[in-house]
Amino acid sequence: MKTTSLPTAKTRTKRFASVQDLVKATAADEKQVREFDRLTKDTVIVNALIRSRAAVGMTQADVAKKMNCTQSAVSKLEHAADAELTLQEIASYLTATGGRLNLGIGKSTTRIERIKDLAISLEQELRTLANQNSNSDDQNIRQNITSFFGETWFNFFKILCDATSKLPMEDDDKSLEVTTS
Repeated sequence: MKTTSLPTAKTRTKRFASVQDLVKATAADEKQVREFDRLTKDTVIVNALIRSRAAVGMTQADVAKKMNCTQSAVSKLEHAADAELTLQEIASYLTATGGRLNLGIGKSTTRIERIKDLAISLEQELRTLANQNSNSDDQNIRQNITSFFGETWFNFFKILCDATSKLPMEDDDKSLEVTTS
């Protein structure tokens, strides 16, 4: 196994835009760079799992306790290649960290299709929240939900106005013109 020397003082003071840039600048040869690239591509999901754990401040031991396994099992999972993981392991890990798994199967959707799907989901969630508001005897909950609807309406309107203002318009087509204060 070939060893590399530590970076020089000059290299230590240099800032790199990414880990990839650091590896390219400090690797002994192109083979090390290719191996790093391969490992990075093979661990996209694993790295996302680790980030989800770090984001909530959990240790491997914390995750292991919630997954009903050992800390070494979590460590093994975090050091695996994506291809070695099962959906059950990913789902259990994310449940333990409070994360979410979004899995899409099928052809890629267009931006318009995704927006339509989001709008349908949003409508369902808002209807459910409105029903919760109607069925609640707690005045505080009702006020908070009503306030949320007002704030949401304002924010949606602003988002639509901002997006609409970026649409290209012909001089004779002023029907989409929106002004906000």
